[in-house]
Amino acid sequence: MSDRSARGSGLPAQGWFVRARVRIVREHQSISVDPLELRIFRPYEELEMVQWGRAGDAIGTGPWWTTRQAQAAHIVPAEKVKVLEVLEQREPG
Repeated sequence: MSDRSARGSGLPAQGWFVRARVRIVREHQSISVDPLELRIFRPYEELEMVQWGRAGDAIGTGPWWTTRQAQAAHIVPAEKVKVLEVLEQREPG
């Protein structure tokens, strides 16, 4: 998608990033790759997670990650997370 198309659609023209303190609202199981590890996220658990997207991705709709390191990350779907506080944010630009 070109920058022009992204602007016209109301979606970001450049990448964006959010780091936030979140609360888990529904139980979720996630397995990381390296190290291979199962993690169970439980309701009311609070932690810091990150979310990001590329040009054209809608902001705030994708999964939340425990780290930006894909192999080590545990991933939680957005509908199972409530944002409590945005700690860092890079707006699309």
